[in-house]
Amino acid sequence: MNTSLFSKRFICFLRWGLLISLPFTIASQVSYASEPISIEVTAGNEILIGQYADQSENVAAFKGIPYAAPPVNQRRWQAPEKHQPRSGKQLAIHFADACFQDNYNTQWYQKVGKAFGASPEIFTDPTFSEDCLYLNVWTPSLHKDNKLPVMVWIHGGSNKAGWSYEANYIGAQLAQQGQVIVVSIAYRLGVFGFFSHPELTHSTAPANFGLLDQIEALNWINKNIAQFGGDSSNITLFGESAGAANIGNLILSPLADGLFQRAISQSGGFQLWNNADLKSQQTFGHDLASSLDMKDSSLSMLKKTSAKVLFNKAKQDFSEYYYGAAVDGNVLPDTALNLLFRQKQKVDLLIGSNQDEWLMYLDNSSEKLAQMINSYPKEIQDILKKRAQQEPSIARGHDQTSTLMDMVCPGYAYAQQIAKSDKRAYIYRFKRVRTGSGGDKLQAYHGAEIPYVFNTHDDWLTTNKDDEMLTTAMIRYWTNFAKTGDPNDEKLTILPIWPQFDENDPKVLALSEQISVIAAPDFSICQKILPFLKLNSKKL
Repeated sequence: MNTSLFSKRFICFLRWGLLISLPFTIASQVSYASEPISIEVTAGNEILIGQYADQSENVAAFKGIPYAAPPVNQRRWQAPEKHQPRSGKQLAIHFADACFQDNYNTQWYQKVGKAFGASPEIFTDPTFSEDCLYLNVWTPSLHKDNKLPVMVWIHGGSNKAGWSYEANYIGAQLAQQGQVIVVSIAYRLGVFGFFSHPELTHSTAPANFGLLDQIEALNWINKNIAQFGGDSSNITLFGESAGAANIGNLILSPLADGLFQRAISQSGGFQLWNNADLKSQQTFGHDLASSLDMKDSSLSMLKKTSAKVLFNKAKQDFSEYYYGAAVDGNVLPDTALNLLFRQKQKVDLLIGSNQDEWLMYLDNSSEKLAQMINSYPKEIQDILKKRAQQEPSIARGHDQTSTLMDMVCPGYAYAQQIAKSDKRAYIYRFKRVRTGSGGDKLQAYHGAEIPYVFNTHDDWLTTNKDDEMLTTAMIRYWTNFAKTGDPNDEKLTILPIWPQFDENDPKVLALSEQISVIAAPDFSICQKILPFLKLNSKKL
């Protein structure tokens, strides 16, 4: 027996006041030599049995907790319904099925891994299901009196892929090092989450089911996180890419008002220009139904169609369709841009982007660069052309102008409006490039910052002392912000003070092997662009 490990965990049980006598069916799963020790919590009117995390023996992990009823059959394309509590003790030691998708995200990992010399075979998909509305909790203390800040992770994946427990999203190390509670949530994706149909026109929930899932998860967290040692009045959303874009919409949604106090947007912002009108989503729904060659294209017929058939048909016939949020009069009563500038903002914000977001996806195609620039209003096309010409290659010009429009300018817009609402805003630029051929090829790529936030550096990533030091710093900044709304504290004496964003003297924090405060890149260009984009944002 590993007596030192057992003693340490036994002391933790006494400290948490949770030394319990479990029924034989549960206790038989506990081995004091090598198996994780089980922990009991009552939440959502259920008794949940979790375990200490594999990554940290001082962090309790509760996996696969249902926060809503399964969105299947007649619940498909409806607002999530309340989960009905189950009787008896429920094991929460395994992750639930991921929401229905294909291997889109796994292919991304394979692409990045290949650059660093990793074999594609090590990246595998979880099981996918339409029954997927579950969340996971990692907590370093179950004492209710501690009232730990709560960080809720919303994953990315273009709103058509991704899951809450990808290897880089495991929350044990972040919870332990930052002394915060980490929650990761699943939400409906693709045709199941970002869809509408003409028959939903007068429904109370005509679209944005993935966002409604996120709101329902936040409702569950607000009601139950105290049972895990958390403070329901101190909740921070954080997410990357589509997850960050969803957070940007939740900041503006009246349905999410009061459910969180702070937000961290990693490589988001593009939702500011991209909200669809409800009619276009309903046209997509009608066209999808018609493409199935069934007797009718009614919503009831679509609900009877298998998830696999629907998914495959949408992928086959509508491969270019973007699954974004729609202005539905419910979750989003207006475009994100209009809501940002027309209402007082109520949350603190930490927002930023990576130096080379899209470089890994681009080649030296002048035609593709021109197509991207021409997709924006004519008044700003010359500005974007000149910015692209500053770069040494067409691919880099395409990358920098795309990043400018997708993340940099929206980040400044959010920060400016939040500062004007007397809330705090901070902006970063992630510039760290991994050593070796992988870093040389991908640079500071889209998603590169995530392992630093969670301290989940994959074995195949080249990680040295500079990366470890940056990890410690970013976890400190991120969790300080979650605790107080300010990423700085008195213990950060060896790190730069991260200044609040000020449009009269715009500064951002550059995150790399050397952390420094720099002038906000391309701020003047964004100030020229924004007025034209505001003019083109009509009420839909």
